[in-house]
Amino acid sequence: MIGCAMYELVKVGHDTLVGEVIRIDGDKATIQVYEETAGVTVGDPVLRTGKPLSVELGPGLMETIYDGIQRPLKAIKEMSQSIYIPRGIDAPALSRTVQYDFKPGNLSVGDHITSGDIFGNVFENSLLSDHKILLPPRARGTITSIAEAGSYSVDTPILEVEFEGKSYSYSMMHTWPVRVPRPVAEKLSADYPLLTGQRVLDALFPVVQGGTTCIPGAFGCGKTVISQSLSKYSNSDVIIYVGCFAKGTKVLMADGTDKPVERIAIGEEVMGKDGTPRSVIALPRGKATMYEVRHTTQHQSADDAEGLMNYVCSDHHKLVLRTPQHVNLTTHQLRGKMYTSVTYFEKVATAVGEIVKKKTRTYQHDIHGGAAGALRKAELYASDISTEPIDWTIEAKDYKNLGYFVKKSSYQLINPVHLETGKLGKTLESYGFSKDLAPQMAYLLGSWVGDGYMTRSMFSLDPLDTQYSERINAFGEEFGLVASTAEHHHRYYKTNEAEEVEASKLTEAAIAEDGALVYEGDLPGDPTEQDLIEEIEASEDSRPSSSGSAVSEHSWDERGDLSVMLRPIRQSGDSVLRPKLNVGNVFWDVVKSFGVRKVSEHDNGDSVEVHYSKHVPTHLSNDDISVREHFIAGLIDSDGYVKTDNDSYSATVTTIYSGVSEGLVRLARSLGIRVSVTVEKAHIDKSGVNHRLNYRVFLSGPALLGVLRNCSLDRKRAEFKEFTREAVPFYFTLEEKPEADYYGVTLPDSSDKEYLLSSLALVHNCGERGNEMAEVLMEFPELFTEISGTKEPIMKRTTLVANTSNMPVAAREASIYTGITLAEYFRDQGKNVSMIADSSSRWAEALREISGRLGEMPADQGFPAYLGAKLASFYERAGKAVALGSPDRIGSVSIVAAVSPAGGDFSDPVTTSTLGITQVFWGLDKKLAQRKHFPSINTSVSYSKYTNVLNKYYDSEFPEFPALRDRIREILSNAEELEQVVQLVGKSALSDADKITLDVANLIKEDFLQQNGYSTYDAFCPIWKTYDMMRAFVGYYDEAQKAVAGGAQWSKLAEATSDVKHAVSSAKFFEPSRGEAESKREFEKLVTNIGERFAEAAE
Repeated sequence: MIGCAMYELVKVGHDTLVGEVIRIDGDKATIQVYEETAGVTVGDPVLRTGKPLSVELGPGLMETIYDGIQRPLKAIKEMSQSIYIPRGIDAPALSRTVQYDFKPGNLSVGDHITSGDIFGNVFENSLLSDHKILLPPRARGTITSIAEAGSYSVDTPILEVEFEGKSYSYSMMHTWPVRVPRPVAEKLSADYPLLTGQRVLDALFPVVQGGTTCIPGAFGCGKTVISQSLSKYSNSDVIIYVGCFAKGTKVLMADGTDKPVERIAIGEEVMGKDGTPRSVIALPRGKATMYEVRHTTQHQSADDAEGLMNYVCSDHHKLVLRTPQHVNLTTHQLRGKMYTSVTYFEKVATAVGEIVKKKTRTYQHDIHGGAAGALRKAELYASDISTEPIDWTIEAKDYKNLGYFVKKSSYQLINPVHLETGKLGKTLESYGFSKDLAPQMAYLLGSWVGDGYMTRSMFSLDPLDTQYSERINAFGEEFGLVASTAEHHHRYYKTNEAEEVEASKLTEAAIAEDGALVYEGDLPGDPTEQDLIEEIEASEDSRPSSSGSAVSEHSWDERGDLSVMLRPIRQSGDSVLRPKLNVGNVFWDVVKSFGVRKVSEHDNGDSVEVHYSKHVPTHLSNDDISVREHFIAGLIDSDGYVKTDNDSYSATVTTIYSGVSEGLVRLARSLGIRVSVTVEKAHIDKSGVNHRLNYRVFLSGPALLGVLRNCSLDRKRAEFKEFTREAVPFYFTLEEKPEADYYGVTLPDSSDKEYLLSSLALVHNCGERGNEMAEVLMEFPELFTEISGTKEPIMKRTTLVANTSNMPVAAREASIYTGITLAEYFRDQGKNVSMIADSSSRWAEALREISGRLGEMPADQGFPAYLGAKLASFYERAGKAVALGSPDRIGSVSIVAAVSPAGGDFSDPVTTSTLGITQVFWGLDKKLAQRKHFPSINTSVSYSKYTNVLNKYYDSEFPEFPALRDRIREILSNAEELEQVVQLVGKSALSDADKITLDVANLIKEDFLQQNGYSTYDAFCPIWKTYDMMRAFVGYYDEAQKAVAGGAQWSKLAEATSDVKHAVSSAKFFEPSRGEAESKREFEKLVTNIGERFAEAAE
């Protein structure tokens, strides 16, 4: 190993295991290998790399989990298809396939550039929207080339500089050795607090941005609780550590019913896109910026259209999109040269996931053999592009960043319902009929919804549609019903309001049970002629004359209609008995029970009015497909219009009932039929004819053939052709809405994570776990924080460096340097970074093991003698600094190190060495943790050396803060001494002043120092709420002492002011979301009330 250097990275053995030179003795080198060395034998090769252990720095660090030597665990899992890391596997720390949109800075060719200068930026995620691209330290020169704005991978050269006659190229990433601190322009004194949201820390033991903190404690004391609180709520830009919908959105459950998303419980099942159930395993909840998906339609504006697929989702909800492929060849001229180009869509990996972008491949005529040659190559390239549509997902908040053509071409999906419940067949079986007759009954129900009488088993037909009347008669006979007919004509009367009233006159007599010739309406128990007139007025639209203009008073429409009645038949000997129309009529029983007729009552005081309306029930969209198709066929035969254009068909159904329109839309979509609805508002035309409100439902698409083949009329029936029942597209726009509560469901990783809303929109689940790690680390990516009023996943500002269980313990020694190097990189970006080392005890144990293997002299408990020096060199990399380069940037690195001493012994060498270096000590108390008191900070042993440093901040923001903090510390310290006295002589022996100190100290411990992490009011406490609460507690203490000093008795005084004590105790319940101004008003009232109540009680 002659020529190797200390800490040089090497590859060991035939499996190229990663190692690092840690000792050189002549021509022998001792190598620390970061992987299992089983099988390595004498004579195996060792390859030098010529560089030290380094990390890659650039876009893509956020939201990633690495092992101790910066190998991306998720990428390794995808490569190996295993939960274990194979030996010798090599995966780049930053993805080489993800493309970022690079925007060059204000530099141009010929400009001088030096270390740390920013020459561009990229969008990484919503919390790191301005990831600055820096020239690496020690680099400099004159720019000879800089890339234009566009999408590039991290290793694509985008900058070329020349220095001393040599040319150097740089990409968006660079490497840096982990054991070498990154240089800065100037170190600064930290003077701004690192706010944690925990009152005991922010008030009594504050830390600064750029400071160092030690959190020692035994197992179970809550080190992880504090670490997560820091990650979740601290005012850091970066942490180096470890879709949903609006309320009321209805989801289609697995049984075909609808349920509001907020009422879904874990274990219930939702409808998958293939009709099979998807089990709910989690229920994400929270607040976030919302987005409304607005369905766009070609027929009319969204304000007037009906049946739209609108819904409201959270900013992190994944939109399920499909983009049809469009491959175009064009010839164009650019800067005097001719080109032939191929444009197409392609899914590419980016910082926000895989998205679709418009791509262009260009062939210059001069280079590729003229116009013909360029065209041939373009056509050849185009032939290799898949013409299949591209399915993909994107978060709602990232949709706005898509290109114009991608947004214009992409759509969401309305999924057909593949579930078939057979509900109508079961209903028929309950009446004694075969379920195989369900399609025939569905056809009759559809016909009745189109032109049926509201209170009778009757239909209104065109007399010329004999095929239709024959179909009704034939299907009626299947159910023991016979059709009888009566023809009536239309008469119109014009009123002063220009309204038309239609009357009917029956022209065909029928035979009553007694054999007399009477009108059909005169049959015993049947409607009278006037009844039928009123029925027709209620159920049919006003009709103009055949010429299209209004007819004169008392004029006749010679066309006429045919009323068809389905009535049951009874045989009695040789005679046929005709019972009442609706009695024993299975069709009418189904009408009333199946949901196609809605009945409502209205109490007007004198009497109760009964109102009827027609509906297409939602459960019909889950019934058998043949039932759905026959129902729509009956509706089209009775009240629809079919248009044929070559081999394509479309149908229009007009109705006055919103329940029919809404139900038909869902029913048609459940079959994969394209649907749109327009509304014709009530109006009076130029001829003075009054038109009622109408809904026009347009149906089209290949799946409509399945319906039209069941129509009875030749002009509406279509020849059936095979088709595929597919999802239907709907185009949309996205509109940002104010913050609101969101509700989601999480589906198992083994599923496709997609399910249906009640509108049949195909959506993606929320709270998806996209990281493969141990269970303890899987919880962290699901934590959220609120940034500028927007709820964001913590992982968007977090990088995890984790040592996996199957890596040797020596790898822990490298991981802490990997983490601090990543932190320094983001500091150089001008960010305030928190590095949380959990736990540094494990790192120290790795040092002890390596030291033992090297045969070094052990010190206390076997740790190396240089433990303190190693710790100091690590903590020295924290601090606030001015970064190299221009423009000027100030950033900071704060180190919070958890220490896990055996048995909670703070005399442990790691703890004592750390306390000699760090400036803040948050000592955890196991007894407090056992009492469920979190954060379990022991106030008697904890300290902070940053209190004086922060006085300038407090003077400008909260002038009384230092004095209040000292008073609370004094109360707690005095109470601790008094508790020892109480144990000896009892509380009754104390003076009233001392009793107040004990009582107020308990109040502070229970209601100020302790917080409830599961509540909205106490999980995070802003610094201004902490300040106001301190004023309230100290004010209560001072007023009580003042009253006792004036001669009042504390026992009586405490009882008389118990309401004030309760108000002070309840101060923690103030919701931070109400804002600082309202908090100040509320607490000012509380402080004033404390003084007034004690003054009254003392008198």
